Amino acid sequence: MNPPPLDARLAHLEGAFVQVGERLNSMDRRLDSIEHLLQSRDQNTQSRFGQLEQALSSRFAQVDARFALIDQRLTWLIGIVVGTWITTILTVLFHH
Repeated sequence: MNPPPLDARLAHLEGAFVQVGERLNSMDRRLDSIEHLLQSRDQNTQSRFGQLEQALSSRFAQVDARFALIDQRLTWLIGIVVGTWITTILTVLFHH
């Protein structure tokens, strides 16, 4: 049995290389589309996190303002209670 001629074997190899090249090009196109999809999702995610960060920052500022108001009112309340206590003690001491 004689091996196939060299030209036929080379043609077969060339065809195989063409198929490999087509498959690689197809894979490149698919990977590029996946890359673009991931980039757009990454940008979308970053945008959402930016919006969330702004909303949280605003909300924390509101909470801080309320705590400041509570601190102010508590200081006044403590002052009134202590003043009333001192006045009551002085009244009891100097009642005679």
